Amino acid sequence: MSPHAPTSNTEYLSSQSATPRHFRRRSICCALLPLLYLSVSSANAEEPLTTTPNATLDTIVVTANPLYQIDPSEDNNQYNANVATVGTKIPDYLENIPQSISVVTQSKMDDLNVDTLDQVASRTTGLRVLQNDDGRSSIYSRGYEYDQFSIDGLAAPMASINGTLPNLSAFDRVEVMRGPSGLFNSASEMGGVVNLVRKRGKADGKQTIQADISHPKGLGITADLQGSLSDDDTLVARSVIEHNRRANPVVDDVGGDDNQNSSIYASIDKKLTDTSKIGLGYLMQQRKITPDNGLPTYADNSLLPLPNNKFYGAKWNDFNSRSHDIFADFEHRLDTQGVVSAGIRYSDRDADYNYAFAGSALKDNKTNVAGTSANIDQTSLSADINLSQPFKLGARQSEYVIGADYKRFKDNREAARSRALAKNLTASQINGLDRVDIMEQARSGQRGYRLTHTENTLNETGLYGKVNYKPIDKLSLIAGGRVSHYKVESENKVNNTHASTDNDSKVTGYGALVYEVTPNINAYGSYTQVFMPQYVANKAGEILKPREGEQLEAGLKGHWGDTLSARLSGYRLKDDNAAAPTEDGDQVALGKRQMQGVEIEANGEIMPGWQVSGGYSYLDSDIKQASDSRDDGIFLLMPKHSANLWTTYKTEGWLPNPLTFGLGVNVVGEFSSAQGIKADGYQTWDAMVSYPFNDKLKGQLNVYNLLDDEHYVRVGSNSTFNMPGNEREVKASLTYEF
Repeated sequence: MSPHAPTSNTEYLSSQSATPRHFRRRSICCALLPLLYLSVSSANAEEPLTTTPNATLDTIVVTANPLYQIDPSEDNNQYNANVATVGTKIPDYLENIPQSISVVTQSKMDDLNVDTLDQVASRTTGLRVLQNDDGRSSIYSRGYEYDQFSIDGLAAPMASINGTLPNLSAFDRVEVMRGPSGLFNSASEMGGVVNLVRKRGKADGKQTIQADISHPKGLGITADLQGSLSDDDTLVARSVIEHNRRANPVVDDVGGDDNQNSSIYASIDKKLTDTSKIGLGYLMQQRKITPDNGLPTYADNSLLPLPNNKFYGAKWNDFNSRSHDIFADFEHRLDTQGVVSAGIRYSDRDADYNYAFAGSALKDNKTNVAGTSANIDQTSLSADINLSQPFKLGARQSEYVIGADYKRFKDNREAARSRALAKNLTASQINGLDRVDIMEQARSGQRGYRLTHTENTLNETGLYGKVNYKPIDKLSLIAGGRVSHYKVESENKVNNTHASTDNDSKVTGYGALVYEVTPNINAYGSYTQVFMPQYVANKAGEILKPREGEQLEAGLKGHWGDTLSARLSGYRLKDDNAAAPTEDGDQVALGKRQMQGVEIEANGEIMPGWQVSGGYSYLDSDIKQASDSRDDGIFLLMPKHSANLWTTYKTEGWLPNPLTFGLGVNVVGEFSSAQGIKADGYQTWDAMVSYPFNDKLKGQLNVYNLLDDEHYVRVGSNSTFNMPGNEREVKASLTYEF
């Protein structure tokens, strides 16, 4: 990504004096202490670390550790990104990170003209989106849901029902790791890590205003402003304001409100010295949605024929969410060529909803009506401090990382539900149903309503360490470890019961190797451990032990210059101790699952002006020991086969300015639900054309589901979550740069 970055592994290895590698914080095992001691000694030695006689300190920093000079992806028009920060504490080249990483660049997001994380995920290799309203979908990788997302490496919970999937206007790129990352995100889901990298201000950065209009009814506007706040350009700021309004056609037909989402983002960054900088940021996002839980089925579990424009919900259906994130980070480059970095993120979210939906299968075109309501308050605090330090052991350059982190996630959730708000209504009768305050009915103890109120808290402190050692020029051996001290508390405010763990500790390990097969291709293998605390208590009031997982992965990664990269990955992922109910109503940790699969992916420019991004994923799931039907049933919703391709071509000489065409396809194999509802596979096509009228004004036209294919993207029970895919949408936008 940096113009100074080497274009091959050979050049990279020979020019570096501080090889970046992708381990984060973990407690350093005793076996690694001698290496750390030697590294500190060598870092302070008079002999220079560089192995290239003509290398300068500045060049060393750029090539060896891209963090300091890494260019934002918005500074180029590439789909390829050579460097990622997910899976590594200090950014590293993708081919040196021994796990499956994708980077969705600003150029690809602009060409697709998408707004939310779930829209990007549905067009990314190896990810499965269980579609709901935009910002309320569930994103899965390797059979597991992403239940957290990080911003600049700092995590906070993410859940579809809370509407906490982020809008993308504040972010330069999306980094996706598939499979567990126990070294730096130990108390996390098995599926992997999504990291969003914030936009930062530049003194000479461009200012843009974009407006779009779409059919079915929709409009949006985004203003992105940046610049210097000081005469010497050491203080820069950036702000992004965005508002989108989109109609769900089936809701709009019955007079329901449009869906809306908004973002306000502001950042300020200060260069303190030539070697130190500090940054602050704030992000607010909010949503207002008329929830649509999809269609019921017939009594025999067969799906309703499409197209079907009926809305099985009430016009008063309502969902609102708000989130506030505050960021601070600090970075200092040492004289020893190491770097100390620290960051903190505080997040405060709340959501409330009250809506009705189909509560049974259709019989004579009528269904019962169910309802749900909730008030949700979440807070999270994530902090991290780490040191990345190159060292010389023998004649070759190596590196270690040590650090500590802290997480506190708190979720206070009051929820109400009714399985029978009304009986035997048609879709139009449900649309006109009188408003019911489901929460108040449940609080007052009305028959047929159920109330739950829980408060769950996770506190975790971790120490981590990693060593990347090069015994020979072409081989890197990586070892790391983490000690996590955690406590889980779960309070049932309805029953006035409380359960908690002691201050438990968990050790997780990581090991990998990377071998340079050719100057353009690396082979790798890795082993990862991860754990995830559970909030489920048994009859004795004891919190179940954490779920534990491990993954073996091997593959090949290649890069060709700064413009094209590709990977081939195979993996096996195991998950133990999932909570399972017993016949007498108790809970035990005995669920066992195994995932295995293959992924192929390529991103970048294959010819001048011709860019591609796409791949194929095969997933095979195996339930070794059943847990609960809902969690096990999720794996049935994961198709064995899926693929995606998006390509653009920029013409030269046809018109006064370059005209760009884009075309893409997303393919999903057949899938089913735990309730035995089956859906055929499908494919949808997207298209785009853009044209810069001059240096400042660009027009773009996107068409989603170009062929208006009718299909189900998700199936659930005989009453709900059978979701038809979106109909064809046309979006026209104008972007003005000044």
